[in-house]
Amino acid sequence: MVYNLLVMEGAGGKIKLILRRAGNTFLPVFALACASGALCGAVVCLFNMGAEYLIENSAKIYDWVYAHPAYVPLLFVALAAFALIVALVHSRVPEVRGSGVPQTEGVMRGFFSFRKLRVFLSTILLSYISFFAGLPLGSEGPSIQIGATAAGGVAQGAGLRVSLHRYLISAGAGAGLAVAFNAPLTGLVFVLEEGQKKFTASVFFVSASAIAVATLVYRALRSAVFGSFSGHVFFDMTGIKVDVSDWNIYWIMLVLGIAAGLVAVLFNVMLIRSQKLTDKWGKRFPYPVRLLIAFLVTGAVGLIPAVKGAIFGGSALIKDLYENADMAWYIIMGVLLIKLVLVTLCYDSGATGGLFVPMLAMGALVGALVGKALIACGVSEEYYPMLVCVGMTAFFAAGVRTPVTAAVLIIEVSGFSFDMLPALIAVFAAFAAAQLCGNKPIYDSMLERFLHINRLNVKSTVHTLEVDVQKGSFADGKRPSEIMWKPECKVLGVYRDEKLDTGDFVIRGGDVLVLEVSSDCLDEEYKYLFDLVKR
Repeated sequence: MVYNLLVMEGAGGKIKLILRRAGNTFLPVFALACASGALCGAVVCLFNMGAEYLIENSAKIYDWVYAHPAYVPLLFVALAAFALIVALVHSRVPEVRGSGVPQTEGVMRGFFSFRKLRVFLSTILLSYISFFAGLPLGSEGPSIQIGATAAGGVAQGAGLRVSLHRYLISAGAGAGLAVAFNAPLTGLVFVLEEGQKKFTASVFFVSASAIAVATLVYRALRSAVFGSFSGHVFFDMTGIKVDVSDWNIYWIMLVLGIAAGLVAVLFNVMLIRSQKLTDKWGKRFPYPVRLLIAFLVTGAVGLIPAVKGAIFGGSALIKDLYENADMAWYIIMGVLLIKLVLVTLCYDSGATGGLFVPMLAMGALVGALVGKALIACGVSEEYYPMLVCVGMTAFFAAGVRTPVTAAVLIIEVSGFSFDMLPALIAVFAAFAAAQLCGNKPIYDSMLERFLHINRLNVKSTVHTLEVDVQKGSFADGKRPSEIMWKPECKVLGVYRDEKLDTGDFVIRGGDVLVLEVSSDCLDEEYKYLFDLVKR
């Protein structure tokens, strides 16, 4: 069946055409990107300051309870209460289960949409519960979701045409990550490499604007509250010098990369298979029970001094590993094994919290273990801090399969400013190890699972759609790859002078686009496409 959408074109000169294009692209998107960036910068900054406060005081509570065993039952009662609160909220707002990154990526790519206010408030509340309870989850995933929902709220409140919402949501997600790590370039690369999985000038322009403003607001707020802002989130490596003329550094980085890649694959397999078991045996393990087990096991681990580094996201653990080369190898191994299991258990339970910092912490542990082994074999101890640092980025690159984001992240969070070649060898060795193992990227696997559970990936009948493009519209002057089409929409070609062009073409006003659209989404596609092709 073929539908024809007619968009009538009025008369107008070249100046009017330029103004129309500006009104469809530059003016509203740039202005709202800056507004979204300011809002995301403020909200995510305050959210992370609250998270830091809760984690710091939660660690003190665990130490106090350990020193006063009579209060251990009260601790577990409180943890059980937290678990039941989380289960209650999740039953009403299931979008905030887990890290929020797969769900946000699904929205960025157009598979579904957020209930923005509910998701925004629930993410903050439940993340704080997770942090205060000591769950080994981070604030960076929720920061991405908070940034995306805040930007989506700005787009909706300003009446921005629906076809441009995803540009702003993508920018908000990048701004959330940039603020969480004080790493603007990381936020931008994440949007392109992981969020959209492609580079387009429009996404780059909108995201860069929002991220720049968000980072400025974040730094201003941190300076106002604390008198200054930290230049590096985890540690400062700007003073470290490595002799890159020493050829040993290259095989050392290769060994580290392979080790980090294999452990990252193990973590991904554990996480994915545990979720499959949960889906299969879900009736035997009701959702509240899974949360109760996760919270109570976390509490038990937090009361064991030798391995209590396995709880919380891992920022403090990373700093301890970097600054304390005297930590025994068996303690490091124990913390790594417990953290692998505990993160899997807590994430599989659906508890709200991110995987960014936990993965970085596990990578740091792998780097520390490799460093201990190499030092025992006679390698100089001067390489130990770098192995901890590079282990983080290699593990993350292998787990998420975003080597560029990983490389940029480690520069921004640690000031890793010396020759990058050794670090890149580790990053791409880890990436190659994960690829050769045939393991899927962790966030892609989780998004596929979310789509499958909610039956959002069911194929249906498609229809052919012919759309007249108006001059001065958003689509005018762009290639199809530069536009965020709906996932159910496929561009087949364009009619010009009664000839169908299916090559690498630029859409022009007056063209007739030929598209395939899912029958389940015709009404939604009409509105979305009209926004793209009309003035």
